[in-house]
Amino acid sequence: MVEWDCVVVGAGIEGSSTAYQLALKGCKTLLIEQFPLGHSRGSSHGHSRITRYAYVQKHFSEMMPECFRIWAQLERDSNTKLYRREGLLVIDEPPYSNLNKVKGALDSINHKYTALTSSEICRKYPGVSVAPDTKGIIEHDGGILLADSCLRAMQTQFLKHGGTIRDSEKVLQVIPGDIVTIVTNKGRHQAKNVVLTPGPWASKLLRPLGLDPPLKVWRLDVCYWQEKIPGQFDNFPVFIAYGTGNHCYALPSEEYPGLVKVCDHTEHELIDPDARDAPSSDHQLREALIKKFIQKFFPGLHDTPAIVERCIYSFTPDESFYLDTHPNYPNIVIGCGFSGHGFKLSPVVGKVLSELVTGTKPSYDLSMFRLSRFPNGPLAKL
Repeated sequence: MVEWDCVVVGAGIEGSSTAYQLALKGCKTLLIEQFPLGHSRGSSHGHSRITRYAYVQKHFSEMMPECFRIWAQLERDSNTKLYRREGLLVIDEPPYSNLNKVKGALDSINHKYTALTSSEICRKYPGVSVAPDTKGIIEHDGGILLADSCLRAMQTQFLKHGGTIRDSEKVLQVIPGDIVTIVTNKGRHQAKNVVLTPGPWASKLLRPLGLDPPLKVWRLDVCYWQEKIPGQFDNFPVFIAYGTGNHCYALPSEEYPGLVKVCDHTEHELIDPDARDAPSSDHQLREALIKKFIQKFFPGLHDTPAIVERCIYSFTPDESFYLDTHPNYPNIVIGCGFSGHGFKLSPVVGKVLSELVTGTKPSYDLSMFRLSRFPNGPLAKL
């Protein structure tokens, strides 16, 4: 039986980034995915994701410069376009607490932005409407990551650097030890280390290992809305609204010409990831909330979605991540709970998870990502 330096479980963007970083370090690495590559069952599919330096959380803003550098290097290495610079419009209403945190985080990394009044926002972006007391900023380097292309580029470069991918192979059990045994529906693998990046399936793999960190798995309706006047949103940036009672975001047309992507980031119904497509009890409520948001901020869009797709979020209580080693088995590394905003940060996530595998000092302070940061800790009752 082949003994791997590391097996990475889950070939979404976080697992693929981790495997890529391990391959760059010369580690003999196997990346396992339970579904066929290119599937739409988890959290990494689709054509577009927001990327930005602007964050309420300062520690995420501090990671973004390196993320942009790694994406740019991956673009060059793969000869593939991965990023569209569109600008990011962030708005907030009194007392502007989130906007002030965003500006503070950008100031801390000396990243420039432009402040906008409500009248400037409405004049600059026809089809958008904000209240007179709204304030905003444009973060000029915000934009879109071409998500499907990013994922393929990560996996292609991983293979180019000697990695191995096995898809359509479901992990059934992880058996700890000095050499970890990974039992799948197709056999067994042995490795000196394992990285668990299973997305919404994290709890199902962690509980048998004695871990049960707080995680909520939500199904998100990804909605696309048609312009009333064709071309009105041609120069529209990516968009985030705070202080509105519901946290929504928007991306300019990418997947479907003439359709703007607007989604609701607030809490949804809990689901089992293996039953993603079961009937939803809160669908009508969520649609009513986002329709109200469209009517308030986007009078230039029809208020009924033209297309609705599905994605899954895995949320932690503080909307941060889990990036840590198992408290009893240091050769089991865990990355999960990416809370709907992990895609853009995946280059650094992959780097720090690979550092935990190799015993290298992490490039960033991981204290806010520890499994033990919540009062009851992560240990499950077995």
